[in-house]
Amino acid sequence: MSGSDGQQAVFGPVPSRRLGRSLGVDLVYPKTCPLDCIYCELGRTTVHTAQRGRFRDADQVLAQVARRLSEMDTPPDFVTLAGSGEPTLHLELGRVIAELKRLSPCRVAVLTNGVLLPDPQVRRDLALADVVIPSLDAVDQQIFERINRPVPGLIIDDVVEGLKAFAREFDGKLWLEILLASGINDSPEHLVALAAAAREIGPELVQLNTVIRPPAVPGVGALSLERLEEIATGFGLPCTVSAPPRPAAGGERGDLELQVCEMTRRRPCTVSDVAAMAGVQPERAERLLHELARKGLVRPEDFGGEIFYRGL
Repeated sequence: MSGSDGQQAVFGPVPSRRLGRSLGVDLVYPKTCPLDCIYCELGRTTVHTAQRGRFRDADQVLAQVARRLSEMDTPPDFVTLAGSGEPTLHLELGRVIAELKRLSPCRVAVLTNGVLLPDPQVRRDLALADVVIPSLDAVDQQIFERINRPVPGLIIDDVVEGLKAFAREFDGKLWLEILLASGINDSPEHLVALAAAAREIGPELVQLNTVIRPPAVPGVGALSLERLEEIATGFGLPCTVSAPPRPAAGGERGDLELQVCEMTRRRPCTVSDVAAMAGVQPERAERLLHELARKGLVRPEDFGGEIFYRGL
């Protein structure tokens, strides 16, 4: 049961540095987003829109989730609405979250770029989740347009106000993700303003990240772990910095080759990523990726001296 793009709506579970073992759900089609971020590991946005719609059929998506959960020996830590498009674009987001919570005891998380949070209905939909992780990479309009490349008409001041409103209204866990790219949004002046905005929003946690996979625009640079840790000390909020995901716990049934194809189509993965997702030894993961490359299903790419595999 695939969408019109031929891609399954459910993928994983994948290891997440934030959410443990996470079963991913795509509510919209790949690269359908109000932003076209220069660092995006999924490549360029192909449907650049801030207009909400129904996209994938919600009942079919829920049926896929139920089937995937039935194949798993160990339930995931989270069912996560994220994937390869912006989930808040889906008009039935609230119903899907509510149905997922009835379907499974797993907690529900939503990863969002947050730009639709000025809309009260989007905030009401998101408030049904257990954990919401919005992103905020800029608080200056010029930097916002440079790093996130929004659809025309999106104003970063409005986005920040939407984040503040959601933080006041939401009873669950709110973790704010900030991605820093070298020479783009990491100037001392911008970091001071970004930290001030984060404190006004008041998330439980700030997650500082940088470019760790091949980006949409070649040459977008990463910050060192040491620099991220230095920046974190100045935020005045609990902060974490990016770290490798922990290995998956417990086995599961299903087509491992298909799962790896779906995972690598959504983000480029290393051998270690695939081994952690599948709960297998790196040697087996490497053999599997080599076989998929031989079949023309994945393509190896060098980024920062490390080999990533991108699904085709």
